[in-house]
Amino acid sequence: MCIDVHAHHLPARYMEMLRDADGPSFGAAHDDATLRRMIEGQDEVGIKLQILSTGPNSPYLRDAGLARTAAREVNDVYKDVVDRYDGRFAAFGSAPLPHAEAAAAEAVRCLDKLGFAGMHFGCSALGHPLDHPSFSEMWSELDQREAIIYIHPGGILCGSEPGLAGMEDPGIAVTIGSASELAAAALRLAGLCRTYRRLRVIIGLLGGSLPFLLQRVIWLGERFKGKSMLAEGAEGSLVGELRRFSYDTNLLPDPAVLATARQAYGLDRLLFGSDAPAVAPAVTAQFMRDGGLTDEEFMEVLRENPARLFGQSLLRSRAYTHSH
Repeated sequence: MCIDVHAHHLPARYMEMLRDADGPSFGAAHDDATLRRMIEGQDEVGIKLQILSTGPNSPYLRDAGLARTAAREVNDVYKDVVDRYDGRFAAFGSAPLPHAEAAAAEAVRCLDKLGFAGMHFGCSALGHPLDHPSFSEMWSELDQREAIIYIHPGGILCGSEPGLAGMEDPGIAVTIGSASELAAAALRLAGLCRTYRRLRVIIGLLGGSLPFLLQRVIWLGERFKGKSMLAEGAEGSLVGELRRFSYDTNLLPDPAVLATARQAYGLDRLLFGSDAPAVAPAVTAQFMRDGGLTDEEFMEVLRENPARLFGQSLLRSRAYTHSH
């Protein structure tokens, strides 16, 4: 099955909830007409399924009650979309971080009751990194389920996180900030996965700046032994964990970007990701071909790699959807 792992749906009521709570709100709301156009975009490339997530608009709100309500709202809408569109969409659920107990409960609901393909997270949640100790119950629940975790930039991008000076400029935040927070989140998740070995991780946007820095991580890791998570642990190297992750191909129209990511991770770790509806799948497909992928390699990224990652879990979720 040809799968696009990077697509978004922003329901109007959910976006209003985020704005009313002064939460992360980036982009315009979508409607059913947007979803129909997304299906047309799928057909142009031969995609059979897009997996929806909220992207930078996670339900990360300071008020725990509002965060819980917003998360349930968007997850229920996603379940409805998956049910109504005859298997053309699946969903990554959202959790109301940084409220740890509520996040664990909603993650379990998304996977066990709603039948979602996995869980989506921003790179951090209101100043809390994803490996914050308070999130251990959530990660334990996800690890028990061998859950797929999808990571999309969102904190610096939306101005909801403290960042480097200059990130208040929206253009700098999008072009530089999101790439940096992706790389940092990937490194911290690699450390987390030394403990939670059954998690399966997808990092969005080719890992941001990470493929350009991977050799630097290797080179400097030895200097930080005993001082940083970069050093090798008993469970293996951080870079080894990073190379177990998958990375989606939402990227810039620059062949060097794809070539660098391919060298850093290996072609077998790449998944097709378009960023629809903002970017049509056909545009991403052309970027990938311009980056030197043959037709056979393109189909490996679009079909074989996601089949190996998702296995029967996505097919089970589709069967669940059509039986409920």
